[in-house]
Amino acid sequence: MPYIKEEQRKGIKEMTEKIIKELEARVAAGWYSQKDLCGNITYVVFLLIRHFYEDKGWYDKSDALKVCNSASHEFERRFIDPYEDKKIGENGDAKTRKV
Repeated sequence: MPYIKEEQRKGIKEMTEKIIKELEARVAAGWYSQKDLCGNITYVVFLLIRHFYEDKGWYDKSDALKVCNSASHEFERRFIDPYEDKKIGENGDAKTRKV
């Protein structure tokens, strides 16, 4: 994942915080459930990708997939992998256990 400059992160963080607060407010108000949040977040990501890549050529559309995959891999690296490593520590690794 590209680590953008601090001044760029600040502006993007301010924009995304507005979206986050609005989604949280809608869940709190009962507009939709916590489970519905996944679809709503997916829709926001889709709208961003579509806006910037829909009318582009194949290579640019391929870049749109790279954006999605990079974000997914970064989330996995930072949040899923450490959780799995913790569980391996707690429960052992299936590779090392005899069945």
